[in-house]
Amino acid sequence: MRMSCLWMLAASCAVVAAQDVADPKVSRVTPVVRATRRARPAVVNISTEKIISTRWGMFGRDIFEDIFPSPFRRRVPVHSLGSGFIVHPAGYIVTNAHVVRRAQTIHVKLADKSQHPARIISSDEAHDLAVLKIDPPKGKALSYLPLGRSDDLMVGETVIAIGNPLGYSHTVSCGIISALDRKLEFRENVSYGGLIQTDTPINPGSSGGPLLNIRGELIGINTAIRADAQNIGFAIPVDFLMNEFPALLDFERIQRAVFGAKVLQRHAASGDELYVAEVRPGTPAAGKLRAGDRVISLNGRRVRQIPEFTCGMLSVKSGSAARLEVVRGGKTVAVRVAVRAKPRPDGKRLAGALFGMTLRKITPALARELRLPVTQGLLVVGIDEAGPAHRIGLRLKDVIFQVGKYYVGDLESLGMLLEGFPAGGVLRIGVARGSVAVWAQIRARRSSSQATTGASRGSI
Repeated sequence: MRMSCLWMLAASCAVVAAQDVADPKVSRVTPVVRATRRARPAVVNISTEKIISTRWGMFGRDIFEDIFPSPFRRRVPVHSLGSGFIVHPAGYIVTNAHVVRRAQTIHVKLADKSQHPARIISSDEAHDLAVLKIDPPKGKALSYLPLGRSDDLMVGETVIAIGNPLGYSHTVSCGIISALDRKLEFRENVSYGGLIQTDTPINPGSSGGPLLNIRGELIGINTAIRADAQNIGFAIPVDFLMNEFPALLDFERIQRAVFGAKVLQRHAASGDELYVAEVRPGTPAAGKLRAGDRVISLNGRRVRQIPEFTCGMLSVKSGSAARLEVVRGGKTVAVRVAVRAKPRPDGKRLAGALFGMTLRKITPALARELRLPVTQGLLVVGIDEAGPAHRIGLRLKDVIFQVGKYYVGDLESLGMLLEGFPAGGVLRIGVARGSVAVWAQIRARRSSSQATTGASRGSI
């Protein structure tokens, strides 16, 4: 018996040795290699261009420019690099908000080296998250990264970063989790909490790329480094992205539709699952869906994670229906929810009534005529001297380029963002003045009667 076992062991060793001779790389395929192979096709490189206005003169910068500003200005393009990853095969990409901040053109390079123009669907500066969209080539299925989980991370476990540092596309680096629940403080009272700290090398251009565990599962979004130190990087936990994704891709706002159910993702013993967290009375979902229903399919496709559901709902047009299967009381129930169209609000009227400012859509021709620093956004062309816009210091020719979490380029999208905004509520806006971009808090008027108390100043 013992001789038989020895013979079998020798035979096994001979087989392994033969395999190594046939393919010497087999024994070198480590967990890091497998994780990288699994995730790399879904990682993208992001390049952006924005135009800034700068002073110039025959003798360079003059110290007296700050006292006597030069009338000579030139518009110069500034290029920047970043990273991201595909979360849905329809071409939805997650990155950091700072990667695409004020970008006028965005291009995404896939792992197969093909390049595609991208547009910003949503940007949340407060949490440094953004969602981009590319149009996949016809007949091509894009690789994507499912969401992992970050509620069970361990200090000391191996992690992997893939990104575009300094333009070296799809660079892979490896390290460990150094600490959890870190907080970073930035200027202008901006701070990010709950971050993952890692010693994985992360360099400029890696921002927005994925942080993976040893199984190639997404656990975070690389977002910042300590410039005054070595190997101290930070990532946003993937569970935070999971919770924020429904707000980043708000189907009802984007599609001008009324659905009425709030669907969220949670980690369960059997894996990730979607459930109905809330149903608003008087909406199409009322009487069809119930809080606690577990959603298992949407329009014939199985759904398990929030990007699958949210991106799937974006393909449902107003006036059509969403077909869902839910588990309720242990039974599978088919539900059909007719999606109702929502009338488009008047953005110009709402901006005046709530904040005392008159806005105009910027066109390339208008930008050239007025020598604006940007070619898209909303131009301030009138201010109520007793209104909120005047109180926070807005001026004529300022450009509003962001409202809340979203970039705005026309009065229609502004109206959708301001629709239902509460009296006295506080809104965060992005403002460009010259070559400077700032973010400010503006409080809406507390009543409509305040809208006529001040004189209107100027109009462009």
